[in-house]
Amino acid sequence: MKLEYEQIEDSFDDTTHIRTMTEQAVVPRRGVLMRTTVYSPHHLSVTVNFLPGRGSNEECFDIVGG
Repeated sequence: MKLEYEQIEDSFDDTTHIRTMTEQAVVPRRGVLMRTTVYSPHHLSVTVNFLPGRGSNEECFDIVGG
């Protein structure tokens, strides 16, 4: 299964030259994958988290205020 990631945040700090990018991909009927990548002049770091949904419902999460 190929996941399509949607960019949530992309920031760059001019002082430290560090770029942080956060993306999410919906896993149908399972939940959401959150991927954060930190690029620096000397290092690369990737963190992936899985947020489980509510089972077989089409909507995985309750919408606050909705």
